[in-house]
Amino acid sequence: MSVENNIFVRPGSLPAPADWAAAIREAGFELEIDSDFRWDEFEGFLPATYKGEPAGFELYVEDFDLSELSDDEQAALEDRTLLVTLVTHADMRQYMSSMIASAVLCSMADGQLAEGGEPPFIPAAGAIEWARKCEPGVEKLFDA
Repeated sequence: MSVENNIFVRPGSLPAPADWAAAIREAGFELEIDSDFRWDEFEGFLPATYKGEPAGFELYVEDFDLSELSDDEQAALEDRTLLVTLVTHADMRQYMSSMIASAVLCSMADGQLAEGGEPPFIPAAGAIEWARKCEPGVEKLFDA
């Protein structure tokens, strides 16, 4: 089983990886991501730790053709044609890292987040609160 969190952003709006890592901490999450990468060169597993335990997610960035979506979805995304995808597989600690990192990235880049890869979209203004609300429930699944 794999889960994707998709963040649709405007080209040129991705923060420096170190700024993304700092914003995660500033938002109060106990997540540390490896920020030693370049958006335009990196593809694959990005290591992280959540509350001191190994975590992480696969990270991919690509251009996205909005014509694949409905008219309403296109309207919601406007000109957010860059897709950042964070993927995890069956490990709930990794999912936690993806959820938090997706929410903070969405907030920083004025994105639209599709949890599980599907609309409805979570707007930038509500993304961090969404992650905060989900965090306790996801933590309960770590050892389930």
